[in-house]
Amino acid sequence: MRRPLFFATWKSNKTPKEVLDFFQEVYKRGLELKNKTEVILAPAACYYEIARLKMPKPLQLGSQDVSDIEYGGRMGELSVQLLKEYGVKYCIVGDGAWRQSYEVDEVVNKKIKLLQKYNIVPVLNVGENWSENQNNLTFEVLKRQIQGALVGVSNIDNIVVCYRPTWVQQRGILPTPDYVNMVAKHIRECLIGLKNNPLDASLPVIYGGQVTPANVKDYMAQSDIDGIFFVGSSLNVDSFYGVINYDKK
Repeated sequence: MRRPLFFATWKSNKTPKEVLDFFQEVYKRGLELKNKTEVILAPAACYYEIARLKMPKPLQLGSQDVSDIEYGGRMGELSVQLLKEYGVKYCIVGDGAWRQSYEVDEVVNKKIKLLQKYNIVPVLNVGENWSENQNNLTFEVLKRQIQGALVGVSNIDNIVVCYRPTWVQQRGILPTPDYVNMVAKHIRECLIGLKNNPLDASLPVIYGGQVTPANVKDYMAQSDIDGIFFVGSSLNVDSFYGVINYDKK
């Protein structure tokens, strides 16, 4: 059985006080998870120490990025050793904004291999732009991104794949749950079809793009969507709970 997984990221939002207030409210409310559900929260890197000391269980710490250089890195980047030191369990790679600027598949591939070397689970983001979507290239783009990111990766069954089409945020167009489910099924088929890589259908595929407490249940009802990647709804405690506790309404 594939495990449900929710990955929340605050991007660069929140002050130190707001971070502490959020954690305190989660601590007061409690968080009961079932069916091996995992909830990961990726704050800005400057809050890792607060998260390490104050984040209530069973929340797990995630990272928004990692350097593709193991030692030293570039100015302003986060090394994989630093993530490991702070107890990061999951890390995003292949974010659409980075892909549009500099992060080619070879860079994503290097990051995945580094993360796995340090036992941090990569959350591989894949997704097409608006032009590719309108020209019926979605499946082709996703297959290329997946194959490029995972070439030479031996431990594929310890990866999360997230479908995050860039046009959802850029154009404010929300894909229907059945469309996302069709894409998620294609992603899983691409993974299973990789040559020389043992893989079964248990690898989680999640969706990210304008998910709210009002629509999360529709996405989670789909057979090939195992979880949610969300940003805006993670900033408020009520909406955060509304997403991860969608099945309790």
